[in-house]
Amino acid sequence: MPGVPETTRNMFQEGLHQVFFKERPLPSPVPADESTAVEPMEDRLVRWFGTVVNTRLLMAGIVQIFCAAFCILCTFSYTCLTFSCSASMTAPIWCGLCYIATGSLAIDLQRKPKKFKVMTLMGLNIFNLLFGVCSFITFFVKSSQMEKATPQQRIGVYVLKGSGFVSILQCILAAKYMLFLIWKGMKSYSGLYRQDYITVIQHSDEHAEPLLENEQFSL
Repeated sequence: MPGVPETTRNMFQEGLHQVFFKERPLPSPVPADESTAVEPMEDRLVRWFGTVVNTRLLMAGIVQIFCAAFCILCTFSYTCLTFSCSASMTAPIWCGLCYIATGSLAIDLQRKPKKFKVMTLMGLNIFNLLFGVCSFITFFVKSSQMEKATPQQRIGVYVLKGSGFVSILQCILAAKYMLFLIWKGMKSYSGLYRQDYITVIQHSDEHAEPLLENEQFSL
């Protein structure tokens, strides 16, 4: 460049060198998909129990309530006929009351899902499973009063015993199914979610490429 001092020309060339050869900053990461953003765990559980399994949870709760009520009636009649209404043989009755409470909570949970209700329902079902298994002992205890019973009375007692046993068994199966739904919901929605990022590839400037390769500048 005629008329330009040598010092100015060198400074200009050095500036161009810094512009094209200096390490360029990496672009900021961009989310691959905004739909993968972390969602609160309680919101995911609410959607699971309120929309995905609401009908199944409702049916399990109804089964528990009706079977528990039938178990209470059968157990009360059975203990009065064979053990003179002994309080020590009424464990299935208390178990039935617990299952009624659990079924009512399951029905309320599918209507208004909340995280603390899910945890409470899980705890009640675990307790009722153990209580229901222990209550089976009542139906296997022999009574001395049955020795003087008529064949018709024996048949009636066996029917009541079998009905109470089956009712508790159905409540236990419904409780296991509820625990399965809770476990599946916790497994599906309690995991840690993270965002996946991709790096935007910076395209080279067509006009700057020859300068990068030849390291020569024309002024």
